[in-house]
Amino acid sequence: MDKKNKIINNKKKNLLFLFIIIFVIGNISFYLKERAKWMYDGQPYPRAKEWLIPANMMLVYGTTLTKLPFIDERSFIMKPIIGLQDYFVSKWQENLPDDDAEKHLGWYIFRLRTYIVPNAGGIILYGNKNYSFDEVIEFNEKAWKTIKTTVEFQAKDKDFNEIRYAAFNNLSVLFVSNFTAYWIHNQFEKGFVDDISTKRKEISRYQTNNSYVNSNEMFADEKKFKRLYQLYQWIDQMNKEYKNKYPKIFYKAKRAEAAEYWENSRMQEITKYILYYLVHTKRFKQKKNFCDLRSNPYLRDYIKSKKWLLDKEKFLKAKNISIKKTVLNALDGEIESACPNINIKKELNNGNI
Repeated sequence: MDKKNKIINNKKKNLLFLFIIIFVIGNISFYLKERAKWMYDGQPYPRAKEWLIPANMMLVYGTTLTKLPFIDERSFIMKPIIGLQDYFVSKWQENLPDDDAEKHLGWYIFRLRTYIVPNAGGIILYGNKNYSFDEVIEFNEKAWKTIKTTVEFQAKDKDFNEIRYAAFNNLSVLFVSNFTAYWIHNQFEKGFVDDISTKRKEISRYQTNNSYVNSNEMFADEKKFKRLYQLYQWIDQMNKEYKNKYPKIFYKAKRAEAAEYWENSRMQEITKYILYYLVHTKRFKQKKNFCDLRSNPYLRDYIKSKKWLLDKEKFLKAKNISIKKTVLNALDGEIESACPNINIKKELNNGNI
């Protein structure tokens, strides 16, 4: 019996030893591959990349763990990995100049696209109740800050120049997709009394069947809508910059799967909110030629993007993409009331836009 146990123990030791060898060799191979990618001749920030490499390694370990059930970036088991990752990220950023876009992409790369969006189950970050409205507002503020820096600063590293453009596009989609989170409430938020349980207070800031957007608060928030005007301009600015200066990156991004959908969805969301705001607040009366499709780019792009989404509805449905929450017909009637000369349905069918 002792001999049999000894054989079993030896097998376990051998398997453990083999696992350790594979793990070490795998890590060395991964490190060398990352080093070859980032430490090329002419690399503008070699000291920074020495820290980016282990940060990327920690990211791979972390994202692998979060594929297991009931584990996300907030789980206890993730704390040492996230802690070490954050340390490497901070050292990477310390060795980058403030006026390079690369320095400002840490949250996007190491948190949002790799942990937060997968944990949220999609681009609507509060949709599956893993994040509260308050957390989503915080994410949106970080997204906006990163959007601004991608527009303001260039990226000298050739790979991060491509990441910069991808980050701008992805973050702008995320920002407008979660735009209403700032004003979402639940019906039982108001009138709290002392005996209401803490649990009920907590769930009151998560998506429920009682969640609604307070339109009065939303249309009174002029600063947030100014961001949409700015973002609308930046989209055109960034597209022109990359098309003219970095055509390979630009056309590679446009050829990506679902790129055309996200472009039209983003434009539909932005123009929809801008037009809603202008009509509801009566500010459209202050806009010269608001009802002229040739002079009003928001109205023109609203109809153009809506037409694309409606034309592709069956195709998108086959890809499990629903446009019901993106394309809303309620705004059409309000536009037509403000502009009697415009018939949205007719414009969608005539093909002139």
